[in-house]
Amino acid sequence: MKTTFTSALALLVAGLAAAPVAAQDFPPLPASIEEQGVLRIGVKCDSPPFGASGIDGTPIGIEVEMAKKIGEYAFGSEEGAELSCVTSESRIPSLNSGKIDLILATLGRFPAREEVIDFSNIYFWGTSNVLVPVDSPVQELSDLAGETLLIVKGGSQIRWLEENIPDIEMMQLNTTADGIQALLQGRAAGYVGDGGLIYTLAGNYDQLRVVEEGLDLGVNGIGLRKDEPELMAFVNAALDQLRAENFYETVITEFVEEPAVADVMTRGFTEEPPQM
Repeated sequence: MKTTFTSALALLVAGLAAAPVAAQDFPPLPASIEEQGVLRIGVKCDSPPFGASGIDGTPIGIEVEMAKKIGEYAFGSEEGAELSCVTSESRIPSLNSGKIDLILATLGRFPAREEVIDFSNIYFWGTSNVLVPVDSPVQELSDLAGETLLIVKGGSQIRWLEENIPDIEMMQLNTTADGIQALLQGRAAGYVGDGGLIYTLAGNYDQLRVVEEGLDLGVNGIGLRKDEPELMAFVNAALDQLRAENFYETVITEFVEEPAVADVMTRGFTEEPPQM
C-alpha cells in the first residue's frame, strides 16, 4: 500500500510540474488592468503571417494568437485580450494615448523608440527583405542604389537603408496593402518589410519575388507605456511561458505553409538572436 501511495504521489507531483502555469503563478496584473477586465492589445491586420484580417474581418496570425494566449494567462480565457488593429504609424500613439495597453504588432526594438516607450524581452528576431517584380533587374541590395523603395510609415528599416544604400528614396505609405498595390503599379523598384511578411507575400503574388539578401537584423518586443513595472513583469512571464509550452512550434505552421519559411520563423521565435 505504501509503495502504491508513493508512486501515486510521484505521478501527481510530476503532473503538476508539467501542467501549464495557472494565472495565480504569474506576477500580479496592475490594479487598473484587473478592474478593466481585459488587456487591450494592438495587433497588425495587414502583415501576414504576424497579423492579418480573416475572411470574417477578425484578426488572425501568429502575433494575434500570442495576444489571445496572453489574455488567457491574464484572465483565464482568450476573451481577456481585447484586440485592435493598428498600423505601423498609429501603434505608438495609440499606446501612449491610452487607447491600448500593449503593442504586439511587429514592433522593432531600437533606441529611438526606447526613448518614448518601454519594451518587453525580445520574442522574435529576423532580417528584413525586399520584394520586387519577377522581371526586375535587382538581384542584390546594392542594385537599389538611386531607386525608390516602398515602405509603411514608421518602418524600422528606413534608417538602415538610408545609411547603407546610396541615394535611395523612400515612398512611405499607410499599409502593406497600399505598398503592394503601388509596387504592382510600377511606382517603385521594390517594397521592404519584415522577412516573414515579405516571403509570405511572395507566395501570394506570382508577379513578385524576394531579393534573397537580407538587411537590418532586428528584434521585436511588446511595447508598453513608460514606467509600468507590474505590467512589464507579467508580460515577460507570459513570453517565458509561451516558449515553455512550445507555443510557437505549433502556431507558426498554422499560418506559414512553406516549410523553409516556417523553419526560419521558428528559429526567430525560439532561439536567441545572433550577436548584433
